[in-house]
Amino acid sequence: MSPLDFNKLRTGRPECPSDLTLDRLHTGELPREKAVEAERHVAGCADCGARMAERRAGFGAIDGVDPRAMLARIRTGLDRPAPLPERLSGWLRRQFAPLAVAAVAAVALVVVTQEQVQPEGTRMKGSLGLYVFRLAGDHSEEVISGGVFAPGDRLRFAVDLPSEGHVTVLGIESSGALYTAWPLEPGVQTRFAAGSRIELSGAVSLDEKPGRETFHLVQCPVEVGPPVCTSGGADAAPVCPYGCVSTPFVLVKKP
Repeated sequence: MSPLDFNKLRTGRPECPSDLTLDRLHTGELPREKAVEAERHVAGCADCGARMAERRAGFGAIDGVDPRAMLARIRTGLDRPAPLPERLSGWLRRQFAPLAVAAVAAVALVVVTQEQVQPEGTRMKGSLGLYVFRLAGDHSEEVISGGVFAPGDRLRFAVDLPSEGHVTVLGIESSGALYTAWPLEPGVQTRFAAGSRIELSGAVSLDEKPGRETFHLVQCPVEVGPPVCTSGGADAAPVCPYGCVSTPFVLVKKP
């Protein structure tokens, strides 16, 4: 029996990156050229954008599973195996088939090991990430890509940046029209150092037009300057200067 080729395991269309490629992109393990190629595909593919969103959310994407409790059990019970929660095992079966249980356990073990040996004050290399929060009263709640929104919802953003550069958040309507969702005013600082969960100032309000829209977080190298992009169409990533990368976030507006 020939060994399994993990590079061929994929969800979506044949031209979509494999699950292993997206895993390596998420953990910052891809060579730069391949990472840029994968980021460009993800930015223009709603299916792969959702696949990357699941990876960024991790165990937190599974309803009824507390990731902190899960990792605590892993740290203290490696020598005392316990059955996975029913919702988690069911989610794994649906998403990745039987191989997923072993793969997730291996990833969790790597996470624990990395946390134990990582020097204090350092940060693991990550990937470009866009977080969207819906304002509700005096607090905000994080929402996921592909969720349903209402006209008038007020949203704010936070970003993960793997390197220093200039950023903007662009919106593309179902008609293909492009607009700037952030920054909302001229003169706002768009250059940031590498970091995680960097909060962007201000909030954007969704207009009255129903239908599917996509936010694209765009990051350009310092030498390129603030992103200046054009629309590539409703289902494509914006067309930006060479060297810029983007990642999508899908929302569906209903009256």
